[in-house]
Amino acid sequence: MQELTREQIVYSLDKGHVPALTIESGETVRLQTFDARSGTIRSNTDLLDHRHPLGHNPATGPIAVADAEPGDSLSVEILEIDLADSGFLAVKDGVGLLAHKTKGYTTRIVPVRDGRVCFSNDIHFPARPMVGVIGTAPDGEGIDTGLVGAHGGNMDNRYITIGATVHLPVGIPGALLGIGDVHASMGDGEITMIGLEICAEVTVRIHLHKNVRINRPWIETAKHWVTTGDDVDPAQALRIAADEMCRLLMNKLDVSFHEAYMLMSARGDVQICQICEPGDFPVTTRAVFPIISMPGGGSS
Repeated sequence: MQELTREQIVYSLDKGHVPALTIESGETVRLQTFDARSGTIRSNTDLLDHRHPLGHNPATGPIAVADAEPGDSLSVEILEIDLADSGFLAVKDGVGLLAHKTKGYTTRIVPVRDGRVCFSNDIHFPARPMVGVIGTAPDGEGIDTGLVGAHGGNMDNRYITIGATVHLPVGIPGALLGIGDVHASMGDGEITMIGLEICAEVTVRIHLHKNVRINRPWIETAKHWVTTGDDVDPAQALRIAADEMCRLLMNKLDVSFHEAYMLMSARGDVQICQICEPGDFPVTTRAVFPIISMPGGGSS
């Protein structure tokens, strides 16, 4: 197994970056990841009242995959997410879905012990580890790791967790995969713009799929197919995710668009991943479809 430390980070997904590591298809990599503020928030007095000088949501990498070319795709299986002992939550003045009610800045360092988030002496709940940023370098201008797009990036999708496989398009030779921005827990919406941000170690297995072109990231779990969308307009973000799911169902189940559309309406869900500043910051969405049995007793 190969390893990358959290000193090997980037603040954009960009074809101009020099790979921190080059691997063959099928290899396993363990990545140390920073939290969204690169480890600079260490106490309740460290406020988010200023930007980090280098950027936010750093991704460890990038990882080049040998023989990856535009028109291929990657599958990244999330094998383990090992969390640090504590992370942070915060509120920023005038930021978030309830920005009109937010005055001033607050930070809370939150311990994570034995798989539980210790918000206070009286309030504990199970941790729900997830990867916020995962993506490949686009063909064109680099994209900040705080942003999202067809390349992946800051999707903030809680289905990207242990046991999930994330499928990503390859836009440039080598793909240049980056992973970071782990949350110990994040509610759908991430309405303050800040989940439980935490340093972590993420173990992944990466496969290259030659000549398997995909338009956008999608995720599979043991029970679900999940497609993604993003746009400043929440309705358009949901529309993109739903359209991608219809395309996936047409392929997986060998059905027409109308049949896929009906199946989505009968059994699928469209959901918000992140809507911290609608109208100003891209909303991230997903469509979720439970995997159904196919003739012969199997599933597609």
